[in-house]
Amino acid sequence: MREIMEQYSTTFFECVEGWPDEIKNDIYKLYAYLRVCDEMVEGDSMKDFKYWREVISDFYKVHDKYQFDEEWLEDFHKAMHTDLIKKEHTVSTMLEYCKGSSESVGCMMSRILGCPPEADSYARSLGRAYQIINFVRDYEEDIAKGYHYIGPNHKFYIQLFEQELAEATKGISYIPEELRGPILKANKLYMDVAEGIQ
Repeated sequence: MREIMEQYSTTFFECVEGWPDEIKNDIYKLYAYLRVCDEMVEGDSMKDFKYWREVISDFYKVHDKYQFDEEWLEDFHKAMHTDLIKKEHTVSTMLEYCKGSSESVGCMMSRILGCPPEADSYARSLGRAYQIINFVRDYEEDIAKGYHYIGPNHKFYIQLFEQELAEATKGISYIPEELRGPILKANKLYMDVAEGIQ
């Protein structure tokens, strides 16, 4: 599970390493499931069914452990289905896509870090922020695959990222103090990505 995150999410993987082992392992299992779903949508090879079943089984153990809201998973799966039927996005449909692709994941991460439901709106903002800057960073790669999540005016999307990140930061106190470091580090790394693009 760790190897999947290390391969596909180098920025956030670097930050996850700062958490205790139990939290790290649960995040690896969450992320492995997200990747499996993404690979299904993109039509990647599905030769190792035994491994994929293990990934899905491990995710549901994490799901039950933290009592994830079923709506989060439903929204995530809807977003993955959207990738099969919609390639061109407006700002409005991109934000609707983010509801499942990143906001729901933010809420799941929030529970793993021990945050209460009151933190959910901030977790959604953080998930949205990370997704938007990833769209900007991966713009050419996504276009090559036929996905147009954002338009060419990257300055607009970077401003949107900064607004969402500022809103998310207001809820940092909901994260136990000893667990805030990796999130703050990730925020800094993504800000560096944005500054490097501008």
